[in-house]
Amino acid sequence: MKIRQNNLPSFFLIGTLILFLASCAGTPKKYLAVDASLVKQGQSKAEISEFLGPPEAARINQAGQEEWYYYDVHRHFWQRIPFLGRRLGKKEVECLQIVLESGQVVKAVYYVQDIQS
Repeated sequence: MKIRQNNLPSFFLIGTLILFLASCAGTPKKYLAVDASLVKQGQSKAEISEFLGPPEAARINQAGQEEWYYYDVHRHFWQRIPFLGRRLGKKEVECLQIVLESGQVVKAVYYVQDIQS
């Protein structure tokens, strides 16, 4: 198949568009605020694991309840600048704490906390 000279700009444009769209693909964003609204008192561990997956951290508190933690760190746009980023903007951690007793949800707490560099 012979490619004509006048088709080259079209191929270049299509190739650039494909590369641009491929660069947008990345890790999926977590929406813990929405996930927190789906957690209801009395749900089982299996139900929580089904739609949230395994927790990032888990522990047993002093009352003997199991606590599951889900979190996501958000960096401000300016923090992505090399060398200067640490001094600009702020980091926030979005957290979802789920407290379980006897395998059932007792409470779910969603909060956002600033991180000091």
